[in-house]
Amino acid sequence: PLHYAAQKGYGGPSYVISFACGSMIICVVCWVLRFLFELYRLDGSIAKACHALPPFHVRQMWIPGAISGFLYSSGNFMCIISVTYLGQGVGYSFTQASMLISGLWGIFRFKEIEGRDRILKWLLSACVAVAGILWLSYEHA
Repeated sequence: PLHYAAQKGYGGPSYVISFACGSMIICVVCWVLRFLFELYRLDGSIAKACHALPPFHVRQMWIPGAISGFLYSSGNFMCIISVTYLGQGVGYSFTQASMLISGLWGIFRFKEIEGRDRILKWLLSACVAVAGILWLSYEHA
């Protein structure tokens, strides 16, 4: 989609606004669908359907929510920049390497993977992924 936007004069950073608007619309649609499901499930009671929706916990969650939204938006912006300048193959591969960082956090901080064999298999597959990313970057040069 980004290369179609470039044909109309839009590029990188201006594409973020379109993504943000689309994300907001989809989020609202999902909440409305959830409300309609609860309304159907609870025999048309609007009060019960509203009460069945998950609470927002705005007082407790506004700071962590704002920080995570800022980090997500920054990462998305940088992803668009990397794809714009490095191309789809290399730029997108580098941005997907963030899953390796998440995996390392899961192994070493949160202990989500247990057992030496499983950890070694994960690390081996991570090395294969890094090798693929490096291979793609040499193809780009």
